[in-house]
Amino acid sequence: MIQNYLTLALRNLRNNRLSSFLNIAGLAVGLAGSILVMLWASDEFRYNKFHKNLQNIHLILQNQTQGGVTYTFEALPGPLAAALRSEIPEVKRVFRFSWSGQHLMTFGDKSTYERGCYAEPDLFNVLTFPALKGDPVAALQDAGSVVITARTSKKFFGNEDPIGKILRHNNQRDLKVAAVIRDVPPGSTMRFDVLLPFRIYEQTNAEWINSSWGNNSLPTWVELQPGADVAALNAKLENFIQGKDPDAAAHIFAYPLERWRLWGKFEEGKPSGGRIDLVVMLSIIGIFVLLIACINFMNLATARSERRAREVGVRKVMGAQRSLIVGQFLSEALVMTFMALLLGILLVRAVLPAFNRFFDKQLVFDFSNWQLWSAILGLGLVTGLLAGSYPALFLSKFNPARVLRGSFISGGKGGTLLRRSLVTFQFVISIFLIISTIVVFRQIEHAQNRPLGYDAENLIEIPARGDMTKKFDVLRDELTQIPGVKSVSAGSDNLIQFGSNTSGISWPGKTDDQDFLITMTWVRYDWTKTAGLKVVEGRDFSPEFGGDTMACLLTQTAVKRMGLKEPVVGTVIRHDTTKTVIGVVEDFIYNDPFSSPAPMTIFLDKGPMPHFFVRFQNDDNWRPTLAQIEQAVKKHNPAYPFEFRFTKEQYQKNFDEIRAVGQMGNVFGGLAIFISCLGLFGLSVFVAERRTKEIGVRKVLGATMVNIWFTLSKDFLKPVFIAFVLAAPLAFWAMQKLLLRFEYRIGMSWWMFAAAGAAAVAIALLTVSYQGVKASLANPVKSLRSE
Repeated sequence: MIQNYLTLALRNLRNNRLSSFLNIAGLAVGLAGSILVMLWASDEFRYNKFHKNLQNIHLILQNQTQGGVTYTFEALPGPLAAALRSEIPEVKRVFRFSWSGQHLMTFGDKSTYERGCYAEPDLFNVLTFPALKGDPVAALQDAGSVVITARTSKKFFGNEDPIGKILRHNNQRDLKVAAVIRDVPPGSTMRFDVLLPFRIYEQTNAEWINSSWGNNSLPTWVELQPGADVAALNAKLENFIQGKDPDAAAHIFAYPLERWRLWGKFEEGKPSGGRIDLVVMLSIIGIFVLLIACINFMNLATARSERRAREVGVRKVMGAQRSLIVGQFLSEALVMTFMALLLGILLVRAVLPAFNRFFDKQLVFDFSNWQLWSAILGLGLVTGLLAGSYPALFLSKFNPARVLRGSFISGGKGGTLLRRSLVTFQFVISIFLIISTIVVFRQIEHAQNRPLGYDAENLIEIPARGDMTKKFDVLRDELTQIPGVKSVSAGSDNLIQFGSNTSGISWPGKTDDQDFLITMTWVRYDWTKTAGLKVVEGRDFSPEFGGDTMACLLTQTAVKRMGLKEPVVGTVIRHDTTKTVIGVVEDFIYNDPFSSPAPMTIFLDKGPMPHFFVRFQNDDNWRPTLAQIEQAVKKHNPAYPFEFRFTKEQYQKNFDEIRAVGQMGNVFGGLAIFISCLGLFGLSVFVAERRTKEIGVRKVLGATMVNIWFTLSKDFLKPVFIAFVLAAPLAFWAMQKLLLRFEYRIGMSWWMFAAAGAAAVAIALLTVSYQGVKASLANPVKSLRSE
């Protein structure tokens, strides 16, 4: 029986080539899109799953309430780890590590920056990073050793045994390679190529790291005892820091590492989604795209029901049961679906490298992964049954007497209404995706073109490596002598991201509810000039006024939030020491480009700074100027490669993730439109064939090509117009919800909806016009010959 089903299915595919092609093509594209979403979503859910004790691994996070708002941080006091280790029995192991950064590693004449951090030895007892050579736990106990990945070993030592080899770290110390581990898997929250002993970090930060409970600087992770009650543990931890420092405002808690990747966003101290929102959104889009392909199958199958009606009638007269006929039509649907699935897999294999590059992923289509194959085959089976079930039930219920008498009409008004409803549903999804894409890209463009408050053009930031931080004055004097260099300065932050903040600043008239966080940054002379910031009141730091070491600048938002009264200049504030406000700086954008600027206070500091800034003229000679800057920097810092970053490019990187989301929505919106148009094209072919004699009569009676084209096209445009009416308010509601997440956002405009509707109508019109024009050009004699 199954062989007979397959034979009939293949025969019908051959006999209905166009319909079969449209169905297989639509299903293939829909399945390919769904498989890509499946690969992407499964990659997100696989994050950190390679750790053997994942269920017991937790991050320690802290909540702080400032100005009525609760913030959640990873940074914790240095002494916390030892206290947890000795006082909390639920904690089996604990380790601290520094934030990941670039470390200059040198072997012979090879010098490269490698991503790495300082970490305590228990990192390798808690996390699963298998060793290839040596003992990584013992290596991190020795301040003269280093742990590297296999990739780093290959880069420096080729196929030689790296154990015992000496790497020079930041041109400051020699470290012996004591262990080599496997490369960190792509699905790991913690990313590094080198791991350095935490004892080195302790030595360079000895003044606070193991004694200050008020300095929140270090991530701390723990492994809990098997079966530990996390709720009970968090009850113990809530006021744990207050027991050490009564003035502390932090409340700490343990949060599972397995939830950190997808549920890592917090609002008011509680988990509030995160990347899981993106996973859900794209999964829903993928399902809808596949559903559109299934609707195509249903529409084309039911539209051509007249051709299959006599076959069904004869089978029923010959004694075929309805279940057998249903089985036959389902087998046809499954054959086409699995052909489409094979084609879809080939499409995924073809586009996966481009997909990975575009979205910065490392997805792999692993043919040896039985779970992946099970999911894909299950997807194909469900798609085939979903697409084929309605046509099978619809076609198998035909009355043989009516069919064989010739009084059967394909679906009647009910069938036509259903097909139009399904087409409408397809275009509701397509138009919704088009509107969403327009809104997302307009929001990105809106933020990208937002006035920054400073001049990002022709401004570079040079990371100060090694002894370069101590040579600022000499280097500044030399750089300012280069033709084209307008000004040079330095600061503790890079203008894009500012990390330090406090609620511990006091000022005249401060009230209890004004305990909001104020960003702090430290700068050298000419910082505002070099950045292109505008001092709107008072003056900038200047050596002409005795050094200004006891002075500070405030931003406009800081003045407003503090409630300072005129004149602001001369106001005395206090943070550790007393400072006098000498000027007010115009607000500028930093950290989050979609939010209003946070209040900031700017202090002068003549000590070492990690970021140098150079502004040069905006002319055709900027490349030679940059080359001279490089020569000057290398002259004073020869042991380090020259690095620089254009501030404007760094700012644009803020939009990489949301831009990728928008592009993904754009891709799936395009797929939805493409599949919908395949179905529309198939239906237009079917309608043109059914109305061949009607068209012939109209031409004989004098109808023009435009009349006939309009007659055939208008019926297909009605569902598109109805879809627009339904999709527009739905998209408006959804996009309003999305935009409310951004403080700096666009307003919804009528043209966004008009553009989406016009695009949908134009695409639909182009799709059906081919058949309309073709029918209008046909010879009426051929269609009326039998009359």
